[in-house]
Amino acid sequence: MRYQKLEQIRALLDEAGLGAIALRRPENFAWYSGGADNRVDHASPTGVADIVVTLTGEHVLTDNIEAPRMREEQTPGWDVVEYEWYAGPGDVVRNLAGGGAVGSDAPDPSGAEVDVADRIAPLRYRLDDDAMARYRAVAADAVAAVDAACATFTPNVTETAAAAAVLGACRAAGLFAPALMVAGAARLPRYRHPIPAAAPLGARAMVVVCAERRGLYANLTRFVHFEPPDAELAAKLEACQGILAQLRAATRPGRTLGDVFEDCQRFYADAGHPDGWRYHHQGGLTGYRSREVIAAPGVDVEIAAGQAFAWNPSLPGAKAEETFLLAAAGPEVLCG
Repeated sequence: MRYQKLEQIRALLDEAGLGAIALRRPENFAWYSGGADNRVDHASPTGVADIVVTLTGEHVLTDNIEAPRMREEQTPGWDVVEYEWYAGPGDVVRNLAGGGAVGSDAPDPSGAEVDVADRIAPLRYRLDDDAMARYRAVAADAVAAVDAACATFTPNVTETAAAAAVLGACRAAGLFAPALMVAGAARLPRYRHPIPAAAPLGARAMVVVCAERRGLYANLTRFVHFEPPDAELAAKLEACQGILAQLRAATRPGRTLGDVFEDCQRFYADAGHPDGWRYHHQGGLTGYRSREVIAAPGVDVEIAAGQAFAWNPSLPGAKAEETFLLAAAGPEVLCG
């Protein structure tokens, strides 16, 4: 499986006339390595180690602080090349490139490197068999963690405390939750992205989680009702579930994300909410980012078997969301 990725990167080296490509972004590091993690600071767009691919080899490049951990835990069996933390990687990368130009998904600020981020991203959209197996495990653990946390909620629990319970359950399962939203009854109808606040949950709660492990994201939304929803809310929740099912069915190989978005507009209209799609994005391609590409008018990214999708239709106070693999036999829902 890694051999195919090596061939893809080497083809890019040849096309762009480069001596080396450095993969620094966590999503690309995880994709190429089969799930290794190069992060320490999750707020940073780049990790503490690079994968450097040349025409003659593959290397993990990192400083002397991180090299032992990379060798022993994240990338055992790889050629780990290290440099002194205070010296920086520049000269080492250039040496590995054999004097040729260096491309990167996060180029050095000096301007000496070629930006190949947009040419790398499409390579990771289709998942190999190993990634699909890892994805199933990530999704199953995310569902178990979120559901266990939601089972502890009461109406008096605050949104921030509920978020802490979800985050703790995710971390206990080895999952990170870089996107985590919680809204109680008072804030739920007002915001599509309810960052947790101090308000108590009250009659109900919505929990939105993008849970990640080994580079892959499981995206799901849960509602916890302490009181039955009234007729209006129940109808909105049912409409969101119906639109979600239609979006899943519309996601077929050979179509584009723009095609599905056009369908989505019709699905909202058919559900009695013709402008409902205007107030929040509807999701799209997922995988090594919570949303690799968001569906919108004219987005021509082609849908293919082996990709993963997360659609998330919403209306005021209501939402539905799931993550599924588009297998050869059709959609395989991983979590929802």
